[in-house]
Amino acid sequence: MISVEEARTRILKHITSLPTISVPLSEAIGLVLARDVIAQENIPPFANSAMDGFALKSQDSRPHEGKPARLRIIGEVAAGYVAQQVVIPGTALRIMTGAPVPEGADTVIQVELTQSVSSSEPRTQEAQVDILSEVAPGNNIRLAGEDMQRGQTVLTAGTEIGPWEIGILATLGWATVPVIRRARVAILGTGDEIIDVDQPLQPGKIRNSNSYLIEAAVRRAGAEPIRLGVARDTLASLHEKFLQAVTCDLIITSGGVSVGDFDLVKQVLTEEGQMEFWRINMRPGKPVAFGHIGSVPLIGLPGNPVSTAVTFELFARPVIRKMQGQQRIIKPQAPVIVEQGIPDRASRRHYVRAHVEWQQGQLVAHPTGNQGSHIMTSLRNANALVIVPENGESIPPGGTAMAIMLDWPEVELAQ
Repeated sequence: MISVEEARTRILKHITSLPTISVPLSEAIGLVLARDVIAQENIPPFANSAMDGFALKSQDSRPHEGKPARLRIIGEVAAGYVAQQVVIPGTALRIMTGAPVPEGADTVIQVELTQSVSSSEPRTQEAQVDILSEVAPGNNIRLAGEDMQRGQTVLTAGTEIGPWEIGILATLGWATVPVIRRARVAILGTGDEIIDVDQPLQPGKIRNSNSYLIEAAVRRAGAEPIRLGVARDTLASLHEKFLQAVTCDLIITSGGVSVGDFDLVKQVLTEEGQMEFWRINMRPGKPVAFGHIGSVPLIGLPGNPVSTAVTFELFARPVIRKMQGQQRIIKPQAPVIVEQGIPDRASRRHYVRAHVEWQQGQLVAHPTGNQGSHIMTSLRNANALVIVPENGESIPPGGTAMAIMLDWPEVELAQ
């Protein structure tokens, strides 16, 4: 058996990014930029007001003989328009948030710091305003290029696109975006005992929970899942399903990779492709297979549902993220206090489902009950996998262990 780290390294060295495509901006969320985004104009493109108020010359805001400065209002400018008037000494222009700063003005005073002198007279020529506070040059003015400057690299290739990046791209006018395309992932259950979820249970049968679990996990990883149903425990059935699966970018199977007479995935993988390995020194999930059918990578996950879930997180999710160009591909680890301890002395590394929460300045982990690989309810409240080291170690009550934080954002894999 090989270690978890060796298995992941051997898998990931075979994985490369998928081709680049262009997608509409509204469909780019969660994808990865395929090239740098360089600003083609200044943002803001012109100096504009950050407040509703008056544009004026800063020197005209100084009090005179103990009285507020009084200025003549020569017009107004709203967002989306350009002022036709020039601000000269003794005048002010009413301005709205986002409107271009008019020629001649070097500051904007917010309306709250002014007082109208003659509200009954027309604003255009005769109205006047008292300036109740002296303001410095540049007050409430957003400068052209203050956010982004023409020629600046604003986003780099490899950036995962989130809502904030969408906003930046929209601001810069990117209606379509070059991205690494989503992976198409074939999902295949195996076994004569498997029936679909809408079928009534019969003696000896179980429902196909694994394929739906994997489908949801693949979708959460940002890829496109394609369920291919269930291959029966015959070589002919597996060959038929793999003919469909090789049209995808990645194949994930569940079951059929252990040592039983009907665990045929390894045999087909050897006959039609290449087997890299099939056992890892861990629990749950020792019988994990990796290889290729033709040029398509295949990850064979165990049949027990908890083993399927844990090994997907450790191996399949990083593969999908690397395929899609992400640089942060694995979940981070953090030290946790295990109040109850974990009296485990197994020779294989154990990943214990646990709920971790912040208590009095530290992360505290509580195992989620029965840790059998068939106990799906142990996954329900689990947001971490506490790592019990191999070689017979255990964690005493109140002891510290490392945990994989499943609900934290991914990080880069240390080299």
